[in-house]
Amino acid sequence: MTEAGSNSVNVLNAPFPWQGAQWALLSRAFAASQLAHAYLLIGSEGLGKSLFADGFAKYVLCKNPVAQSATGALVDAAVACGTCSNCLKCGAGNHPDILTIEPEEGSKNIKIDQIRWLSEFVIRSSHSGGAKVVIIQAAHLLNANAANALLKTLEEPNDNTHVLLVSDHPGRLVATIRSRCQKLAFQVPDADIAASWLHAIIGAGNVNSILEASDMRPLIALELAQGDSLQARAQFLQSICDVKTGKKSIQQVLSLVAKNGESEVLTHFSAFLSKLTKYSLTGIIDNKDDPALQSMYALLAPSKEKSLAQTVASSLALFYTEVETARRQLASSTNPNPQLIMESILWQWSKLKLH
Repeated sequence: MTEAGSNSVNVLNAPFPWQGAQWALLSRAFAASQLAHAYLLIGSEGLGKSLFADGFAKYVLCKNPVAQSATGALVDAAVACGTCSNCLKCGAGNHPDILTIEPEEGSKNIKIDQIRWLSEFVIRSSHSGGAKVVIIQAAHLLNANAANALLKTLEEPNDNTHVLLVSDHPGRLVATIRSRCQKLAFQVPDADIAASWLHAIIGAGNVNSILEASDMRPLIALELAQGDSLQARAQFLQSICDVKTGKKSIQQVLSLVAKNGESEVLTHFSAFLSKLTKYSLTGIIDNKDDPALQSMYALLAPSKEKSLAQTVASSLALFYTEVETARRQLASSTNPNPQLIMESILWQWSKLKLH
């Protein structure tokens, strides 16, 4: 995540306004010395789970927590002070009582050697005399050997050591690991909460359109606002409309996809299909001010025949499932062929009947 200018320093600190309930749950458990040994933080990408884990680890080690007013559902939330010796070490990224595990550069997996290092970290004494925290980012990328090694650590918890596993795809974690963690679910925020947060960072701009493009996931919305992703989204949506109307070939669209990345365009495609399905059944247009969606709605007219509308909506829903499957394949730890996946998706789209 790139910074969003001078205003982003504070607003990118967790807990975010939509994380109040989760922060309250953990902070109260910590204050009562009842914090579980392991938590699994789950939810869609772009909700700030990783930053939440980082922020909570700093809070656990902080010597002088301070109140942060109006954090989500909380009136006052205790957060790390940012100035004590532990916070300063955390800020520099080198606190000896926090260990972060994630795929190494150039690797799609978390490997067993990394979990062996975690096991050594867990059994040694705390440098600061308090708790130790392990954060496993993208925990679903643990390979089989690493997952088995982690399971042994979770089965034999060490006093005052807490493990936070973060995952966008918890179903890909082995069931035995999931069962040994308390689950902490993060939800997409209400539109007004997300819009208020984003507006505080970017100021003037089409906040609603950006949030629509991100499926209401605030940190993805921030990335869209900072670059040319909105323009790329508009180009992609127009191009897949052009495929349906015969103005562009699949190969022309593939060249555009290669410039913007398969995962990103499939995210846009998925959101596109959700809106089109709703429109086919109800005639309701979401976000009329978003020009990138207008060609999309022109692809079909809502049918007054209920059976026909349901048939089209059913076809769109089934195709949506195919797009979501493709997104999971691209995010998997195997070696998918992005071009073949996109060719298949675009071919299916070209053959989809919308009338």
